[in-house]
Formats: sequence, C-alpha cells, structure tokens
Amino acid sequence: MGQKGSKIEVTKADKAVLQLKISKDDLHRYTRRTELLINNERQQLRHLLKEDPKNGKKNPRVRLILKRIHYQSHLLDQAADQLINLENMVATVEFKLIEQQFIAGLKQGNDVLTKLNKEFAGAEDLLDDVQEQIAYQEEIDQILSTSVVGGFEDELDRELQQLDQEVNGSQNLPELPSTEGLPAIQDSKQGSESVKQGEIGEEAKQEKAEEEERRTEPLLA
Repeated sequence: MGQKGSKIEVTKADKAVLQLKISKDDLHRYTRRTELLINNERQQLRHLLKEDPKNGKKNPRVRLILKRIHYQSHLLDQAADQLINLENMVATVEFKLIEQQFIAGLKQGNDVLTKLNKEFAGAEDLLDDVQEQIAYQEEIDQILSTSVVGGFEDELDRELQQLDQEVNGSQNLPELPSTEGLPAIQDSKQGSESVKQGEIGEEAKQEKAEEEERRTEPLLA
C-alpha cells in the first residue's frame, strides 16, 4: 500500500494573503482605468471651457467634472493606503490577534474599489438627471470636505482659473476701465509744435510794438 501524501493545511493567514493579492490586482487594474478616465475628463473640461470662454468657469457641469477628478484620485489614494496597511498586518507574526481587524480592513478596501467601479459605470453619461447630479455632488462634497484640508472650494477656483488660461489664453484678459469722460491727452509732438508757434507769435508781437514805438518818438534837433 502506498503512503498517502501529507495534507497541506491552509491557514487563515494564507487565505488572508490570497485575498490581499486579489485586492491588489483589482487596485492595479482600477488604477490604470482611473488614470485614463481622469485624462478623458480633463479633456472634456478643456473642451467645455473652450466652447464657452466667457462663462465656462461658471458652468455647474465644469465644476462637477473637476470635483469628480479629485474624488477619483482620493479613492485611489485611500485604497492604496488601505492595502499597505493590510500588507503590514499580514507580515505581523501575531496575525491571529489582528485577524478581525484585517477582515474589517479588507472589507473597507473592497468597498473603496466598489466605489471606483461605480465611477466607470457612470463615466459615459455624466448624470444627466438634475436630482442625481445634486445627490452625487453632495456626496462628493461631504467626502472631500472631511478628507481635504479647508479651502477646497478656493483650490477648485484657482485650478479652474489656471486651466481656463491654458485653454483660452488672452481671450479672457480683464477689461480695461473706460476712458469716457476723461480729458484727451495731447500728443507730445503736437504739443511742442503748439508751444513753439506760440513763442514765435509772442516775438512777432513784441517786434511790432517796438517798431510802433520808434515811429512815434520825437525827432531830435
């Protein structure tokens, strides 16, 4: 009779490593897709700004797209950080002590990946329904406001301004103040000629007065 091969025991740590590998593969795949998505959305932003140079920055759709880009980048960073934490947990000798914490962390990481997947699902049509846009933007605002240092809206304004300048260049330079009602500025050349002519006229008057004075002087005996 042949001897039966020894049965390899798969530990919970082994299963955790396998689950972690699957999540890492998903993250790498989503990262590539998200980078392409963000690039496409930036091109869409530039198109909308160029299409309406005057009011493009005020377009709610433009602002929503820019928030989506920041939101997607935030999700990627969050998922990457979570996976790094999980890798550190797996490397811990006392894995049994943190098993539940690992499972909870893995679930959290998968939830983030699920949110990223939803971003791809709705990328083709950017929420044409007004109510969906409002709800989606409120969700993004809430997440970004709690994860980004204050002044995020100001940062968006600066980013839109910079992008608008790149797209439209000098088309959106500030208008100069009106000169209506201000006194006309005399040309320097014309002004100097007028002064010169005035001086010549004064000399002629003075010479004429002297001539008249000589004529009226009494003759000496």
